[in-house]
Amino acid sequence: MTYDVAVIMVSYNKIVDECLPSVKRAIAASPLKIAFVLVDNGSPDLCAHELVKEHLPNATIILRDKNYGFGSSCNRAAQEVGAEFFFLLNPDTVLVDETIFDRLHAFMLEKPWTGIVAPRIHHLTGELQETHRRFPKWYMPIVQRTMLANTAFGQKYADHFLMRERVLRDRRLVDWVQGSAMFISSSLYKELGGFDDQFWMYFEDIDLCRRAWEHHRPVYYFPDVVLHHAYGKASATPGGYIKNLFTNRPLRAHIMSWLRYQWKWRPFTGKAIATKM
Repeated sequence: MTYDVAVIMVSYNKIVDECLPSVKRAIAASPLKIAFVLVDNGSPDLCAHELVKEHLPNATIILRDKNYGFGSSCNRAAQEVGAEFFFLLNPDTVLVDETIFDRLHAFMLEKPWTGIVAPRIHHLTGELQETHRRFPKWYMPIVQRTMLANTAFGQKYADHFLMRERVLRDRRLVDWVQGSAMFISSSLYKELGGFDDQFWMYFEDIDLCRRAWEHHRPVYYFPDVVLHHAYGKASATPGGYIKNLFTNRPLRAHIMSWLRYQWKWRPFTGKAIATKM
């Protein structure tokens, strides 16, 4: 069976309480044929199969024996289901708009040249998240993670990187969108080879958007639809930077992915390529 949309979710030890009920409501409200695929990356403290089947009995569950990372597991899920579009969705999200599938799907049909489209995202408390950005300069993580962040240069770069000069409620072309909620045609996903799974965690979303642009398939920010996201930087735990290098695996993963990204795109200067919609 070929679906209109396949929702792909990757979990490791966490699915927020309202996530699956909200997905269930949105699927029930949509006239589209929608599949749901969960990849559980060897969670030792989460019975993913039982939890998902309680809310979505027709879901496809892929249980993996260890944490293979986000990109690799999305690629694995994409092999399991036939669909026109994939909606890559984090397990710490809540779909507050039950028309989200229909509206993202309609946007893609209206603009078939689109590579990736992403909705507007709010924190669970209601504040907007800055989830669409320009491509990073090589020094972006250094500016973000050191005292440079508090300097005039650091603030100016953050404003540019996060596109703060533009209104977050306007539709627009952007360089890249955060992987917590990405809507992409399955044909493009397969043409690109999915995520580059050398990125275990972090930068895989930037890399995918970059490759979509290189295939002349632009990335759109679509604020007409909204979801909530319990966003927290696992790589940003308190404590000294050097100490965290030894104790914080996500921080080490962030650094390694940054280095891999810089090596892979080393001729690329980080210049923004999106223009206003």
